[in-house]
Amino acid sequence: MICKVKKRWNNLKKITRKIHRVSDALKFPIFNKKIFLRVFGLQIAGVAIALSMTAYPTHAFDYNLTKLDSWEAINPVVTTTNSEYAFPLEMTLGMSQPYHALHTGIDLRAPRGTRIFSMAEGTVIEVERIFVGYGHFVRIAHKGTISSLYAHLNKVFVMPGQKVQKGETIGTVGLTGWSTGPHLHFEIYSGKNTVNPMDYISK
Repeated sequence: MICKVKKRWNNLKKITRKIHRVSDALKFPIFNKKIFLRVFGLQIAGVAIALSMTAYPTHAFDYNLTKLDSWEAINPVVTTTNSEYAFPLEMTLGMSQPYHALHTGIDLRAPRGTRIFSMAEGTVIEVERIFVGYGHFVRIAHKGTISSLYAHLNKVFVMPGQKVQKGETIGTVGLTGWSTGPHLHFEIYSGKNTVNPMDYISK
């Protein structure tokens, strides 16, 4: 009888030791408030630093780089929907997000691999291939201080400094960067400010 009691008592002590070890482990460092806040703060700081190093399109550039032989003067671009500007896609399934204060361009849905066209004659001034933000994107300077930006590309067929014609293929639709599906994010700048692309292009 005494042996059984001792055996049970020893088993109970082993169990309680294990329980104490688990509780001590949980107290440190998971449930230590100061350490938890420090670790969480370091994670937030790391994300902020990573995002600050992300390449995004520059909103200002030297317009002297955009001069073509045929451009004798900087002419204002009249907002229109006529054939002066080419539609930037060979086909689209529709606009999934319009231009507004929190979205500086339009999102045109299209199958992956759909050809993307330059909306007008110009000079390629920016080409980036990154995996966040706008993903692979191209920016082209046109007549005056107008520039267009094409983002989330799958393939890019142009390089900085290259002159392109209206309707020339510059890449294909993809879903690079922060994208939930294949589409073209299309922006138009007048100087440093974005404008509604739908005021310039029509299908």
